[in-house]
Amino acid sequence: MSQDIHELQEATAWDSEGRKLGFVGQVHRDRDTGRITWITVALGLLETKPRFVPMAGARVEGTDVFVAYDDETIKDSPEIDADPEEGLSAEQEAMLASHYGL
Repeated sequence: MSQDIHELQEATAWDSEGRKLGFVGQVHRDRDTGRITWITVALGLLETKPRFVPMAGARVEGTDVFVAYDDETIKDSPEIDADPEEGLSAEQEAMLASHYGL
């Protein structure tokens, strides 16, 4: 996936069932490869914490990102507060990977 971070920020995210999730907030790269591995999406009007969603299996079409997970899986993901400049810690990434079965 060779998208630029700026192309993904504020893109519209869709779940695997074709339901609109919301807008992409943060974009996180893998520290070793530089590849975009996670995005955050604030779900609905009542969600205050953005949820991390893996880019594994996702496809980007213009200003839309179609992720490989349904909205319930995403809603049930661990709440993580990570600075986009610092990225996810190894522990945070392991929690997310475990949740998503990566």
